[in-house]
Amino acid sequence: MIQTQKPYRRLLWSVGLLALAMSIFSVALAHQYGATRPTLRDDSQGRTHAAKIHQQTVYLTERELATAFVAHAIAILSMAVFLGVLMKSRFSNTTRTGTNATNLSL
Repeated sequence: MIQTQKPYRRLLWSVGLLALAMSIFSVALAHQYGATRPTLRDDSQGRTHAAKIHQQTVYLTERELATAFVAHAIAILSMAVFLGVLMKSRFSNTTRTGTNATNLSL
């Protein structure tokens, strides 16, 4: 069977689902931290990093802060890659068919 039409479709779905999953995970992690972490600094437990979540300051350990940062970074990067692949697939389509970029349907 010859693959035609949508060479970017599988990549778009993969990166799009990754972006969606990481966004949900990142938001859920922030909500969990906001609901379950102490509001008072505790140097003995390593809770020295203040984070404001839903108008409340909670204190995170260095590992919790790094986990939240990496989750947010992966979510943002996967969204950027998704948009890049989407734009590339749209513009590569226009060069093959001869239409210009202003007539693209979204």
